[in-house]
Amino acid sequence: MRKIRLKRYLSLKILEILSTGDRHGYALAKEIFTTIGLKPNTSLLYPLLRILEKEGLISSRKETHGSRLKKVYTITEKGLEYLEANKPVVDEVRVFERRMKELKELGIPELLMTLKSIYENIDKLGEKEKRFLKDLVHSFHFQLRTMMGDYY
Repeated sequence: MRKIRLKRYLSLKILEILSTGDRHGYALAKEIFTTIGLKPNTSLLYPLLRILEKEGLISSRKETHGSRLKKVYTITEKGLEYLEANKPVVDEVRVFERRMKELKELGIPELLMTLKSIYENIDKLGEKEKRFLKDLVHSFHFQLRTMMGDYY
């Protein structure tokens, strides 16, 4: 799987979402969060929407939702063609999203945050805690290698 830059990923994801129906910016951000568990920063999302619109891949219109005026985005014919032309990359993105979702369900992000905390506090651990941690890591590593067999 090749490396896909965040802006390209988000561009393709936005086009993919809009290919199923019109959305406003907040709905796009919410759907992206639901898919990968990461909330796109508005300082990245909205400029990217303007770029996609400038390139003619999407269009927008203003609609009233309750008492609020919202900008609603629609994919254009050019956007659909672009999405189709990039189908192999979109397929790779779907594999990435599926794997990220499974890793999240397994608790891997929490494990990584714990490892980060250990890294940040390693100097505060005593020798007893370090030996315990070393034994725990070796045991965990051995169990993973055993479970994964030839795949690991």
